[in-house]
Amino acid sequence: MYEFAPVLGSAVDRGIRPVLRFVHTRLGLSPAQVTWASFWVSAAAAVVFATGSVMPALMLMAIGQLLDALDGGIAREFGLVSEAGHRLDTWLDRASEIAIFLGCAVGGLVSVRLAVLASVAVLLLTTIVDRSKLDPGVKRFALYFGIWVPYPLIFSIVFIVNLSAYVVGLLVIDCRFQRDMDALGGDLNTVASRAARLGTP
Repeated sequence: MYEFAPVLGSAVDRGIRPVLRFVHTRLGLSPAQVTWASFWVSAAAAVVFATGSVMPALMLMAIGQLLDALDGGIAREFGLVSEAGHRLDTWLDRASEIAIFLGCAVGGLVSVRLAVLASVAVLLLTTIVDRSKLDPGVKRFALYFGIWVPYPLIFSIVFIVNLSAYVVGLLVIDCRFQRDMDALGGDLNTVASRAARLGTP
């Protein structure tokens, strides 16, 4: 959850260390099990959103996000960090968000079109975020502001922010690639030619 703010993640881990130890050592739950628990609670929130009951849905969503904060903390605390765990956490997070967005649409809080657009923007950003290291984090959390702000406006913001971050992320990746090519003393064709020559007996 805090891949892009490791200092914040470390501070949070220290603050909730007793909880992390209780969940893992006393309850015997692995990071993956906590990740799945977070997903199912979030799926329940989506179902409640679909009924139009906003406050109970937000409460369930908050519980799901608290669990989502625990899985990574347990992995870091007990040396269980892995690429497989990171992928599971990422894709179940996205599945949770899409389920909640669609639940909001079914519940009449926002149009299906806006819910789908926001989901697509979030998924696009996810495809490059590990390389760009740019994630504004405007996803589920923005829905809490629905208490004061109309949900169509919130979903429009989620769409615009995530799509903009996707475009900027692509530019960041391209600039880094060009910088690496420049450091090698030429353009891509030059580097490829050198590699080909080195591979020639």
